[in-house]
Amino acid sequence: MLVGCGGSQLPAGAPGAIPVAGSAPNVAALPTTTYTYVDLGPGPNGKDAYGYGESPKAQAGAYFDHTISCGKACSAKIYYPLAWSGAGSSPVVLLPQFYVEGWAYGAGGSLIVGTLITDDGGYFGYPHAALWQGSSHTFTDLNPTGSCGSCGPGSNAYGTDGTFIAGSGGSPQHALLWKVGQLNSPVDLNPTGASYSEAYVVSGTTQAGYTYSSTTNTNHAVLWQGTAASAVDLTPSSLSAAYATGLGHLSEVGCGTPAGMTVTHALLWHGTAASMKDLHPSGFTDSCARAAHGNTQVGYGHVSGTGAQHALLWKGSAKTVVDLQQYLPNTFTSSQAYAIDSVGDILGSAYSTTTATWHAVQWHP
Repeated sequence: MLVGCGGSQLPAGAPGAIPVAGSAPNVAALPTTTYTYVDLGPGPNGKDAYGYGESPKAQAGAYFDHTISCGKACSAKIYYPLAWSGAGSSPVVLLPQFYVEGWAYGAGGSLIVGTLITDDGGYFGYPHAALWQGSSHTFTDLNPTGSCGSCGPGSNAYGTDGTFIAGSGGSPQHALLWKVGQLNSPVDLNPTGASYSEAYVVSGTTQAGYTYSSTTNTNHAVLWQGTAASAVDLTPSSLSAAYATGLGHLSEVGCGTPAGMTVTHALLWHGTAASMKDLHPSGFTDSCARAAHGNTQVGYGHVSGTGAQHALLWKGSAKTVVDLQQYLPNTFTSSQAYAIDSVGDILGSAYSTTTATWHAVQWHP
């Protein structure tokens, strides 16, 4: 997890240092599906933009707006949430009044969800789970204790399927599940024995994320069916830590650290820890699967020897990996895939040497 300036927790793989460009390893030279790309562009100020959440009706993300000083010899980048509505659309800034920073993480149907930082004397407020609805992006603060500059302890919203919203809130933070129409009474998914937890994704009656145990000092990938008691630990003993970030057809995806290693591998499950498959492809130093639809998984990895980050796609096994970087022009040297929707469109980001910034991009099958 990464921590933003205002204290919000960002899912692993959120914006960081720009990787070094390099050539791709020889993976899946003859994919059964080819892709075209759409450049959604940088932020409205021409600076870095990232795509995180995808649905056929909306795309969600964030962009780097400005830098602030946070003390002696200290500065921090400030991000604002963004929305797009497909190819050729202009980005819409989603930051409401009385909030100073934010990210839009998930999209489902016409809903977008994310996290905002309240204005509590500057950039030191609390993270609040946020919901934007419809083409007008009608805003609702989902924080269980209300919408105010000093409302703690805070909350986050990471994913939505258009009816339900997955996230976290409280102190210590507990995985939460909201239902549209019943937004004032989220379900607490934190299972007995877990010190804290977060839910990253929801699809119908199923949610996935992670729990943290203070006994073992590790994160475990977890699957829920709408209640804390339904939690299933997806983490086998072959992993030292894991978390789940995507849901496919009777499957879950995410990342984990194999025991005795320090790098993450992309992972696939089918409902149990024993079903885990390691999707990590040869030619990469690390990998992570971030989202899934049907039997397709998407994410990213760093190329061995060069450190370049490439968006990746799988069809259920490491050997099926497709390097999505190949469908971008040579002026894009690094890429990430964060989301895939019901028609197979993939949303992520790519670094442009033309503008020297990250752009939100889509891959269309």
